[in-house]
Amino acid sequence: MIQRLKEQQSPSTWHARGALAVAAVATLLLVAVTFSPLRSGFADAPNRGAGDVELYQAEAGRIAAGDSYYAAVESELRERGYPMQSVFNWRTPLPVWLVGVLPQGWAQVLLEGVAGVAWLLGLALLAREFGRLGIVAGLATISGAMLPCLIDDVFIMPEVWAGVLIGLSAAAYGTKRNRLGCVAALAALLLRELSAPWCLVCLVFDVRARGRRAAAVWAAGFTVYAALYALHLGQVLPRIAPGDIAQAQGWVRFGGAGFLISTVQMNIWLLLAPQWLAALYLSAALLGAAGWSSPAGKRIAWGVVLYAVAFSIAGQAINQYWGSLTAPLFALSAAAAPAGIARLWRAAQLGQSAVAGPEPVAAG
Repeated sequence: MIQRLKEQQSPSTWHARGALAVAAVATLLLVAVTFSPLRSGFADAPNRGAGDVELYQAEAGRIAAGDSYYAAVESELRERGYPMQSVFNWRTPLPVWLVGVLPQGWAQVLLEGVAGVAWLLGLALLAREFGRLGIVAGLATISGAMLPCLIDDVFIMPEVWAGVLIGLSAAAYGTKRNRLGCVAALAALLLRELSAPWCLVCLVFDVRARGRRAAAVWAAGFTVYAALYALHLGQVLPRIAPGDIAQAQGWVRFGGAGFLISTVQMNIWLLLAPQWLAALYLSAALLGAAGWSSPAGKRIAWGVVLYAVAFSIAGQAINQYWGSLTAPLFALSAAAAPAGIARLWRAAQLGQSAVAGPEPVAAG
């Protein structure tokens, strides 16, 4: 661990003090947003009745009874009054198809197994980077991000599956398992197109590190994805009727900090907690990203920042569940915050005299 900490250069005294000051101000602003009477962007949408979890369960039930995936999706979307004009409201087959075709409970066991590997690799990464402090922080943050896999009604969400795979990818890369990291990232993309920002980060880091070979691997992966998505569109487009309901609002809503904080709440420990605690957690994740300067940390940091920007721009109040996709990534970054704060505090020399006094002179 000592060697790893040495690799992360300590900032100068005044840089450390400036970083702590900026972090304190940003934290206060994020918390203040949760108490604002305007409450712009927060996930306070009215109850729409049976939600997406019930939709996916019904689709899986139809598939288990013998329906094809797209026939099941079309029937359920139309019967439940979902907007069907946009192809983005038609999910790609995984994981609902898996839940429908596998014996009952097997798909959840599969997800739990992947989540367990991601959790262990995440703890190994944090132990390698930050020692015991990283392990303790990771036990809390990562468990909250992975627990939805154990909930029978929630595990079927594609965002939960994609989030687990993004967490596995980040942890695998951080522990030098690059092939696993790449495969997990591409698998997440197959499950949910919102995984594209993480794949973009991994593409850039891999190409910078390994050049043309990595570029060829990613090009092949994106080609396979494009072909599969084209097949998906070939099934969806003929099923969209002129009279089908259109999306009332676009996804570009500029929800800002309000929507971003709402997505951060998808960590199970924060879901029922006051939103100001989610604001503190978000601040910790951003601070952890800012101070994590190792190669593994930079990859995770760029993912956190990219999703923070993206979810500040895109997303409706009803899309809070998108946070399930980013929860493991933010959990790793938040777990890095305590060590980052301690390092900044030491570098800032707070509580100490900034300028050392003269050495005492022995009496002669």
